[in-house]
Amino acid sequence: MTDSYPEHYAAIKDVVLTDFLSSDTESMTKASDLWKDKPTVVAVIRRPGCPFCREEARILDEHRDIIEKEMGFRMVVVVHEKLGAATFKNDFWNGGETYWDETKGFYKALGGGKLRWASIDQLVRPTLWFNVFRNWRSGVRGNLLVGEGRIFGGLFIVRKGDGGIAYKFEETVWGNLAPIGDVLKVCSDISGVTLKDASVKRAKEQELQVRERHEAAAKAGQTECEGDVCALPPSKL
Repeated sequence: MTDSYPEHYAAIKDVVLTDFLSSDTESMTKASDLWKDKPTVVAVIRRPGCPFCREEARILDEHRDIIEKEMGFRMVVVVHEKLGAATFKNDFWNGGETYWDETKGFYKALGGGKLRWASIDQLVRPTLWFNVFRNWRSGVRGNLLVGEGRIFGGLFIVRKGDGGIAYKFEETVWGNLAPIGDVLKVCSDISGVTLKDASVKRAKEQELQVRERHEAAAKAGQTECEGDVCALPPSKL
């Protein structure tokens, strides 16, 4: 398989990440070492205290046994700030691998070389409020003002070794989640492990809420963000 996103892979492979939660002593690793021996799912988290980010982590964690044990992947989270990361790791990521990206290399890669910032106009986007309602139904809670939550995140699925990136998801509105069905499908294609019916059914149920939200937003004339800042177009204010 060839790298589907060569420029993005070039931007992340040499990023230095810090493991600051596994022991009393911080240790650093080059990003490419994460997928040296296993393909890897990398969730790039906007803010550890964000309820949407915690919800996405919970969804991914529900499929951890399939992705890690059956398909042979590694699953890691990348954060751009340490604030709230310990709670995120322990309570929403099942103690899984969590790394600090001090230079925000993964975040810049998602923005084509620069950070993508959300503006205050996000608060009036219908899409955001559909996300809020979806998150409320999920039962996952967070905080609103602790930490920097304006830098958009996303998700990468990276093939083993130097195989490059197989899948990329960019957050464009607060609360957009990487479609778990797509994540599982790509992992299945890479590993050659067929998804079980129960896993497919669960993924479809989780995506249904997101799809309904998108459809409702489309009817409201909602657009996605353009450029570096995701804001409501002037005509919609």
